[in-house]
Amino acid sequence: MRRNEPLSEDGSKKVGVLYIVNQLFSMYFELNTLRLCKNLLKPVESRGIHESGSIGEMVTYRYYVGRLNMFEDQYDLAEKNFDYALRHCHKSASANKKRILNYLVPVKLLRGRLPTIKLLEKYSLNEFLPLLNGMRTGNLMEFSDGLMKNQDLFIRRGTYLLLEKCKMICYRNLFKRVYKIIGKEQIRLEMIARSFKWLGMPIDLDEVECILANLIFKQYIRGYLSHAKRVLVLSKKDPFPTSKVIKS
Repeated sequence: MRRNEPLSEDGSKKVGVLYIVNQLFSMYFELNTLRLCKNLLKPVESRGIHESGSIGEMVTYRYYVGRLNMFEDQYDLAEKNFDYALRHCHKSASANKKRILNYLVPVKLLRGRLPTIKLLEKYSLNEFLPLLNGMRTGNLMEFSDGLMKNQDLFIRRGTYLLLEKCKMICYRNLFKRVYKIIGKEQIRLEMIARSFKWLGMPIDLDEVECILANLIFKQYIRGYLSHAKRVLVLSKKDPFPTSKVIKS
C-alpha cells in the first residue's frame, strides 16, 4: 500500500478510519469550519467506509453528515441521515437520542412532519412544545413566543433560522382556520388582519398581502390575490394542499 492511500481497501490503515473521521467532524463543528467536513465525505463514501464500521461509529457519522446536510439546506438528506442515526442508536443511549432529536425535530417540523407531544416529553425536549402547538393550531403568538424564549439555545445549536422558516406553516394553518370560520373562497384581507390583531400581533394589509403572496408562491395555498379589491380568492378544490406542506 502506498503512503498516499490512507483509505485503501487493503492493510490495517482502514481499521479505525471511521472513528478518526468522526473525531475530525467533532473538531470541525466545534471550530465552526464546516467547509472542511466536505473534504472527508468523498473519500469515505466512495470506498463505503461509512457502511463498514461499528454500529456506534456509523450512527455518529450519519449524525454529523445530517447536520452538514441541514446547514446546506438539504433537508431531505438531513432527515434520512438523522432517521438512520436515531433508529440505530443503542436503545439505552437516551442522551445520544436526545442529541439527534435536537436536529431531527426541526428538520421534520420544516418538512411538515409534526412529532408527538409524548416523544418531546419523553426526551425532555420542552423547548419544541410551543412551536409544535403553534404550528398545529396556527397560533402565531405561541409559536413566536416559544421561538423567542429559546432563541439563544436554538442559535447555539444552529437551528434558529431553520425553525424561523417553520413560521410559514404556522401562517398557512392560521389562514386555514380563518377560511373554515368564514366558509367562503373569497376572503377580504381585512378579515385576515383581524385574526392577527386577535392574536395580539397586529399587522397592516400590505404585510398580510406579502405573507399570502409567499404562501401562494410556495404552493401552501392555492388561489390568487386581488390587489385592487384587497381580497384573497381561494381555489374551490383543495385550497390548502397537505401534500405541499408534508414533503415526501
